[in-house]
Amino acid sequence: MNLQNLRIFLKVAELEHVTRASEELHLSQPAVTKTIQSLEQEIHLKLLERQGRRIVLTHAGRVLKEYAFQIFALEREMEDELTALRDVEGGEVRLAFNRTAGVYLLPLVVSRFRARYPQVTLHISILNSPEIVQALLNWQLDFGLVESESSLCPAELYVEMTTRDELILVVSPTHKWSKVQVLPIAALGQGELIMREEESVIRGMIEQALDRHGVRMHSLFTLTDNEAVKQMVMSGVGAAIISAFSVQRELMRGELVHVPVSNLDLRPRLSLMRREDKLLSPAARAFCSVLSPILEHGLETIRGLALEGE
Repeated sequence: MNLQNLRIFLKVAELEHVTRASEELHLSQPAVTKTIQSLEQEIHLKLLERQGRRIVLTHAGRVLKEYAFQIFALEREMEDELTALRDVEGGEVRLAFNRTAGVYLLPLVVSRFRARYPQVTLHISILNSPEIVQALLNWQLDFGLVESESSLCPAELYVEMTTRDELILVVSPTHKWSKVQVLPIAALGQGELIMREEESVIRGMIEQALDRHGVRMHSLFTLTDNEAVKQMVMSGVGAAIISAFSVQRELMRGELVHVPVSNLDLRPRLSLMRREDKLLSPAARAFCSVLSPILEHGLETIRGLALEGE
């Protein structure tokens, strides 16, 4: 099978759109269409079918897409290994962090890595944890940091290292809970909480914890972004249970107050995962060596940065 034809098919499969694929590949639309038809004739199977104005992959198309991901991931590994033989500081790293770690941990990691390995190209994505797991399974990443317990890691993936976050209740200094020594967990059902969307892993953890204590949550409203939640709380709109990573600077400055909650101990695990059968390039291994001590001292590292900012 011609690899260039397979590369063209993969772009069409990713975008599910022939015209956009042709534009990204700098090819004419008829040329892309002809390539797909040639592949279909070669394997005697239909790869695409039309549903109204859009195209979708057939079962054969989905199978070929998965293998194409693996083939080109292996091709990138080969190129990285050959590059490393020429220049140990060259190569590329493809990684993804979940949204909280991507905002509050990743900049520190990248800054330290770039200082030591300026020639390495980084391809970084900020995704939800389920999206990262799927991208790892599809051979699209070298590794990804996800909010997940090691026991929930898919069989094809390997947990390289882990750290713990902490979920804490925060309010503004003017909020009615700001002077409370320890808040009864039942108070969290009073409609004061600003919550993330229902699909959020963090929201799921909070709801499960409250359910265990017979507390039914009534949220004030929901937002899809941690920073938006934080700004709302700082403005005195309501309270939030949020990642301790995300609020260290505001706690140091007195812009937010941490309110302990009785019987509530939420410490989600952050796991750095990769495919067990994927060979990491020297560049990817170097990135792991920079990331490892930062993850090992995760929350302490962020607190230290907050103190430096003061």
